[in-house]
Amino acid sequence: MMRRREMLQAGAVAVLSPAARVIPVALVQFDAVPEQVDRNTAEVDRLTRKAVSDGARWVMFHEGTLCDYTPRLKELAEAVPGGRHVRRIEALARELRCYISYGLSEVDGGRFHITQVFTGPDGFIHRYRKTWIWHNRPDENYRDEWVRYDPGTGPDVFTIDGVKATCFICSDGESKRCIQRAADLAPEVVFHPNNRRRITEDEAYAGRARSIGAPMLVTNRVGASWGAATTGRCMVFSAKGELLAEANHEAREEILMWKLKPGRA
Repeated sequence: MMRRREMLQAGAVAVLSPAARVIPVALVQFDAVPEQVDRNTAEVDRLTRKAVSDGARWVMFHEGTLCDYTPRLKELAEAVPGGRHVRRIEALARELRCYISYGLSEVDGGRFHITQVFTGPDGFIHRYRKTWIWHNRPDENYRDEWVRYDPGTGPDVFTIDGVKATCFICSDGESKRCIQRAADLAPEVVFHPNNRRRITEDEAYAGRARSIGAPMLVTNRVGASWGAATTGRCMVFSAKGELLAEANHEAREEILMWKLKPGRA
């Protein structure tokens, strides 16, 4: 078998293992206006183009990117894959030759899910449906997920850009069972999108990355989610739970760039 140096001398293409790769990622926080799906999709387009022009290969957005919370799921939720806005973002990923992760409300056979979608240069890759959904009994700002959404089946493993990955959403991370299931999958990267007012529990997030044994990408939105003021703070954690990078948590739009090294602790 040819060694790497011999391959390069011969003009062959060396294929690096995921652990040897450095992947430029962009974690994006912006104000997604509730129910304004066309507007929010246009913002995903704008911000993805900016991130890719700055060198990103992976672009990740927060939970509920396209629609946010809404009582109008029958009108605004869409199929994954196949929905109109899902197809639009697929076309964007194909055009820019990048990988995009974003959230929406999904409809499937009359059931509604809080879903994170993954798409790339070759189209749809994976969807994850939030499982340990949030219960907020007064339903303030339409955030009682029990009222409107159905649970998923928990973290699963998928491959994105040659990297073994898993995903869970916001309150999923507060379930010990969720973290254990994710750890059992032995991923090389964890996607952890959020839609929270504030992210202040540094050790809780660090502990999730450390328990799973893989670097973790955390996103959160900014702006007004109905009456809830959200402040952002996207973060990158190492497989050992070290906080490597963070965006502002002052409710300002930001694209956090990081050179990710996927792999196990």
